[in-house]
Amino acid sequence: MRAGAVDRRAVDVLARQLELCRAVPGRPATVLFDSACDPALVEAAVLALEQVDALPTPVCVDDPPAEGLVGTPTRPDIVVNLINGPAGAPEALAPPNTRVLSVVARTAGELRGVVPHAGLSRRVKRGLALLDAGQELHVGDDRGTNLRIGLRDARRWMHDGLATAPGQTAQWPRGMIGSAPGAGTAHGTVVVSPGDVWLPMGWYARSPVMLTFDGGRMARIEGPPSETDAIRAHLASVGSASVYRFDAVEIGLLWIDRPRPPALFEPGFAEAFGVGDHHGHVVIATGQFPTVGIACCLRKATVAVDEVAVVRSGRLQGDLAPDVYEQAAHRFPL
Repeated sequence: MRAGAVDRRAVDVLARQLELCRAVPGRPATVLFDSACDPALVEAAVLALEQVDALPTPVCVDDPPAEGLVGTPTRPDIVVNLINGPAGAPEALAPPNTRVLSVVARTAGELRGVVPHAGLSRRVKRGLALLDAGQELHVGDDRGTNLRIGLRDARRWMHDGLATAPGQTAQWPRGMIGSAPGAGTAHGTVVVSPGDVWLPMGWYARSPVMLTFDGGRMARIEGPPSETDAIRAHLASVGSASVYRFDAVEIGLLWIDRPRPPALFEPGFAEAFGVGDHHGHVVIATGQFPTVGIACCLRKATVAVDEVAVVRSGRLQGDLAPDVYEQAAHRFPL
């Protein structure tokens, strides 16, 4: 399969990520796609696998093999999944213990600001270790946010974009750590200020809205009707009482290069690729998986674990901040 134009930057970025995932030269690999995928992204994935000396086979899931990939003559070493659809589709097709790298970018162009680097995985793992060792997480800012959640017996997760172990599935480009609080421990206020982002609706906050949490549930939504009416309408449309349950705090660690920092209300940035994982962004979410209530992305929050700041006014601190080697990779990208 060959598309008309080749995005060489996307090819190089994908190839570097495949090297970090330890794609094995000379081994078969599969690219999963469907008719909705960007043809340039499919082309980039195939060429990237060839660049690392793998042996790629593109497979369109609109007309999959009768026995999935298990029925193919050669077992793939890695599957590059380009389908942004229901979870589980690539795993159902892939043979057992096959690694799957799910590319969450929608187009080849969205990969141009990504700089694959092992430092991201190191930062993600260090951040997860901080959450594992902590007793309390505090989110605050100078606009009235003052939220505390208990970390004892909390559920934690991470995304570092690496699929290196047999049977491992990774989403890429992603970089974040997250924690669901201990039962009933979330309490305090979250102030969503102008320029913050309401997810998954994908719009900017235009006026301050205060969310009050008590005993792990959202007790009040306060602010001008122009904002709160839309939020309440969204929650009602989900049709589940679980949307008022506090779900998680997530901290973005992904560094995507942009020509300049985004303006406060930059057109398109609120729904841009990777906005929730953007380094220094903090996402507060309600609901109960797989049901999503609301998720607000705070762009200038401060986060502390046991009163030690890991994010300060939207800037990563300490073990979560990129080191000089990762910074150099962004100054002199591929």
